[in-house]
Amino acid sequence: NPVGFTEVVRTILSEPGDKHLVIAINDNLADGTDVSWLWDADVEALAGRTRSVVVTGTRGGDMAVRLKYAGVPVDRIHQAPSVEQALDLGMATSPDSGTLYVLPTYTAMLELRKLASRRGYAERFWES
Repeated sequence: NPVGFTEVVRTILSEPGDKHLVIAINDNLADGTDVSWLWDADVEALAGRTRSVVVTGTRGGDMAVRLKYAGVPVDRIHQAPSVEQALDLGMATSPDSGTLYVLPTYTAMLELRKLASRRGYAERFWES
């Protein structure tokens, strides 16, 4: 929803420096099929604070358009056809000592979580 997304953006931007982001937007039933909320979220705050943004998901193209209209330079917006490719590209474009912020919708988060645990980046909490 727009309020939650706006608050996540504000929290990320509370730290100094340019940000590297992966934004994964799906419109599956569990996510909510209406993504018009993207236009209500305050993503304009990202315009001067992002070094790279990788978008993906079934509505990644919509997110790319939203970022463009928010003022994020188009040469900093990259689209990836899959969550796995988005994560790889996000990691490749962020510095080794930096932070890669990942903002997923619910079903994209589940996919990212499986990927992260398979790669050893996160614990398989359901097996603990």
